[in-house]
Amino acid sequence: MARSPSTDSLARRDFLNGLLIAASGGVLRSVPAQALASGSCDGPIGLDPRALRGGNLPSTFAVSHWLRDGRLRFEKNSASLAPGCDDLAGTFPIVDESGGFDAIVIGGGLAGLSAAYHLLRERPRARLLILEAGPVAGGNAGRDEGAPLPGPASTAGAYGVAPSADWLSRFYRAIGVDWLAQSIPAPEISYYFDEYAPGAAAGRRGWNIDTFESGLERLPYEPRIVADLLRARETIRALGAKGLADPAEESDPALDELTTVSLKHYLETELRCDPIVSLFFDSYTLTAFGGTAAQVNAHSAISFLSGEFTRGATFTYAGGASEIARRALRFLAQSETPPRLVTNATALRIDPQSSAARAGASVVYFQDGGFRRLFAKRIILAAPAQSARHLVAHFSDAARKEAWSRFHAAPIVTANVALRRAAPLVELGLGYSQSWWGGRHFVNYIVADWIGARRADRERRATLTFYGGCDAPLEALGEARMKLLHTPFSDYEDSIRSDLARLMRGADFDFDRDVDALFLYRWGHSMLRPPPNFLFGSARDARGRLDRAQSPRRIACAPLGPVVFAGQHVEGAPSIESAIGSGRRAAREALDNR
Repeated sequence: MARSPSTDSLARRDFLNGLLIAASGGVLRSVPAQALASGSCDGPIGLDPRALRGGNLPSTFAVSHWLRDGRLRFEKNSASLAPGCDDLAGTFPIVDESGGFDAIVIGGGLAGLSAAYHLLRERPRARLLILEAGPVAGGNAGRDEGAPLPGPASTAGAYGVAPSADWLSRFYRAIGVDWLAQSIPAPEISYYFDEYAPGAAAGRRGWNIDTFESGLERLPYEPRIVADLLRARETIRALGAKGLADPAEESDPALDELTTVSLKHYLETELRCDPIVSLFFDSYTLTAFGGTAAQVNAHSAISFLSGEFTRGATFTYAGGASEIARRALRFLAQSETPPRLVTNATALRIDPQSSAARAGASVVYFQDGGFRRLFAKRIILAAPAQSARHLVAHFSDAARKEAWSRFHAAPIVTANVALRRAAPLVELGLGYSQSWWGGRHFVNYIVADWIGARRADRERRATLTFYGGCDAPLEALGEARMKLLHTPFSDYEDSIRSDLARLMRGADFDFDRDVDALFLYRWGHSMLRPPPNFLFGSARDARGRLDRAQSPRRIACAPLGPVVFAGQHVEGAPSIESAIGSGRRAAREALDNR
């Protein structure tokens, strides 16, 4: 089996500089590692080694689903695992780790790394520990750079938008992210039109290059639909300039009503655009939000699109957003008091502590077949919403539990396809991002090395990163998640083969000859979907304005004793800007509650 790709060249032992945490005596009764890796509860995920290089790996799923299925019961010094689909059961000791921390960050994605950065910026000598369930830090900002891929390629988050806030600019500068130098050159986004494209002119087949910019006027639609699209683009640009922002909390409150309707409703009812316009944007919202234009609130969608419609606003690296995580890790490792990082460690329970000897909270986590416990003054819970809700459920009130129930995450599949030569891309005049309709599993791919100096080199090896979409209704997301896990690798491979056969028409391309390798990454809860009335809720104040404080995310993610929350769900949008912003918010709340 191939070694799991790293989000940073620093090995775990290098990052910790030998400061691994040792159990304080005793013998752990271990859960067999082979059983954890089998994936028997959730279908054949991981049985093919080409699906073991990133994403949610079988061992991570297995332990997290003990929480989901309510199989764990905790006593003071033991954890009992009830029988379930994996046939694992028994009572296991919880071993207390020696020492304590000023803060434990649960989750080593961009939200957790941002929280650590912002906390250390104010308290350089704070003792921090980061617990990460995966084999490396990065979370959705992960990469695959193992052979035979020709270079680093994203396994989820692909790009960012130039910062619109001073705090984000400062963060990027501190960790060495140069968004101007990494601006994505044109053509940035291109769309493929054929018989599967809704509303396209009959018989039209081929690429529309630079679709959101110079190509918009050349789209193969009736003139009135093209006019609607041009009007929609100008309106979206204007709304972005007027005060839409990501994170949404920094937006102009005068635009809050956009959160109460879908993008489809806004386009068709407010702007009176043809329904084809909202169908056109489905390809974008499926990959950006895990939902269609009818399923995503207009505020979030227009905020994202306003950046897409601004030339030079987006930036990326080879490896996508993973490079931001790498640089944040490197910065933390070189700080005055480097955090300790513990990987392959799934947090399972948080308990507030209020004794005279120890105030703060404890965290029970699972690692290397055993249950362990750590103590800290503060907990920054930067795990995804579906995990965070379980970790605090036993000391949450009814209002918080109800608010958590309104968080929805869509399952998303991504894939990296290694090409032996980039000639077909150059022949077709393609750029960074390509979208289409009619695919069985995928709706978009990016060229991983497009930002590099060799993008015009026909003979270079290249990687295409494919992104799936999820249009299941909210009540069917669980079913879609199980479908993601039960679909065999061969079905995804056949889907990509079929897509490329269509998309490479007109170029010298043969799948068996030109594709060197294909790797799959399955994310069961990767994409927060923000439907109407989620971002700022539906409660109104005495003046009839939306009361942001009563939104589901503000209720669910309000500080809870020694626990504060981070993650894209805290800010309400599945973007790296929301993840980083949530870490900043959590650090400030942790400092305020010290």
